[in-house]
Formats: sequence, C-alpha cells, structure tokens
Amino acid sequence: MTRFFEKFTLFCVITVITALSLIIVTSVQLAYEPETVINRDNDKLLDQFKSMRQSSSWTKFNDTSEKCDQYKHTKLFILVQSPKSNRKVRQAIRDTWAFVESYPTVQIKFALTKLPGLQNEHERFIHRHLKHFYHQCVPGDYLLITNDMHFINTPQIITAINQRLPRSHTTICAKASNNKAIDEAKYLGQCNIHAPILFSKDAVRRLLDSNPHTDTSSSSSIIHYGAHLYLTPKETQRIINGSIDASNLLFFFSNRVRSASDISLLWNASIDYTAVES
Repeated sequence: MTRFFEKFTLFCVITVITALSLIIVTSVQLAYEPETVINRDNDKLLDQFKSMRQSSSWTKFNDTSEKCDQYKHTKLFILVQSPKSNRKVRQAIRDTWAFVESYPTVQIKFALTKLPGLQNEHERFIHRHLKHFYHQCVPGDYLLITNDMHFINTPQIITAINQRLPRSHTTICAKASNNKAIDEAKYLGQCNIHAPILFSKDAVRRLLDSNPHTDTSSSSSIIHYGAHLYLTPKETQRIINGSIDASNLLFFFSNRVRSASDISLLWNASIDYTAVES
C-alpha cells in the first residue's frame, strides 16, 4: 500500500509539473503573438497621447473665417494621392474605409495625379498641399495625407481623435528607415513621407514655420513616431491571408498593399473591431 501511494504521489507531482510547464509555455507564446504585441504597444502609445491630451489645454485656433466654417464639425479630413489609372483602387476605398456615410465627421478628397512612382513626387505632393492648407485653412481637427495604396483604419483613428489623441501640437508618422527619406522633407524630421501622416490642425503651420536648419526643436516637439500603429509588410500580409485575426487588432495603417482586393480584405478582416464614435 505504501508503495502504491508513493507511485501515486509521484504521478501527481509529474502531472502538476507538466501542467504548469504547459501553462508557462502557452503564456509565453501568447505574450509574443503578433496580435498581443501590436495591441500592447499601441495601447501604451495611445495612453501616452491621452496623458498629453489631458495635461494640455484646448488651443483656440485662428481659422475663424467663413471659408473655414464648413469644416467646424469635421474631425478628420483625408487627402488621398491617387493616379488617375487607379479607378478600381479608388472604388474599393469608397466602398470600405472611406465609406463616410458611416462617419459623418470624416471627409475625404482624392487628388488625382498623372503618373505613379515618380522620384520625389509624393514629397512635392505633401509640401504643396500643406502650403495650401497653411494659407487657407486646415479642413478639420486632423488632416491625414496618404496615397491610395495604404489601408486606413478609419473607425479606430476617429475613436482615437475623439478620446485619446491630443487636440493640438501633434504630428504622427512612421519613422524613416533611411536618411534619403529624411532628407526629402527636413521639416518633417525623421518621418517616412511615403507612409500616411496625421497632422493636428495647428501642426501644419508650426511645421512650415520652423526652419529645420536653425530650429529643430519647434518641429521635433510635435512629431511623434507611430511605431506599431503602422503595420509592417509581414503583418499586413498575414492579415490579408488570414493568419492574423484583425477583428481585435488595434492599428491605424497597413503597409503598402498591392491591389484593390487587398484593401477589401483588410476592411473585412478589421471591420468588427469595437469602435464607438462619441
């Protein structure tokens, strides 16, 4: 009988150790799952933005002319650079993330270009339109400039603008991985100009007023690098092929996609994410 209890006790100990080992291994694996890492990083970043929002007072903007009144209820104005030949892409965008009937505080404008992919074309596009908004008015609380081959997670961006992003002094961009991208637009610091860039209303004037050769503090203080708010090429592709569940994924922008169908797939994969517009 004693020997039986010894064997039974040993069996129980082995079972418990095995179970604990499996729990530990599973916990470690879950901690490093792409969805977990992305959500953890982005929640932390957006909480930092929320702290900035709460610690700063509302800035009274000077865009009070009649021509700006039409934008007083616009939270997000999206300017999309799109080659004329990309008709299918524009239609996919209208049917998915630019379906503004669902988001009345969002406006979108397509700026059609003749040819895609010309050297420095997008940098000139950004600068030309920022200068226009500098002299006219920024058409919303936030301005987003992008090209048509990035998926924009409109519901989550609107929720962040309503609840967590600072009301002023903010530019959010992806950090450039090489000096060439930085040199193209010095006033944007180390921003990757080929990825979507999000500007608060006042940031346009502050960035263009700053001199990158003599005063870097003015622009650098309002530029924030979005890190995992921008998906990597691998993460974007894994959502498209279904190996990452995007229904509970917190992100703002995909990496560059290859086709209109990719935009539709990303929208269908992420549309069930809980986002409430206030």
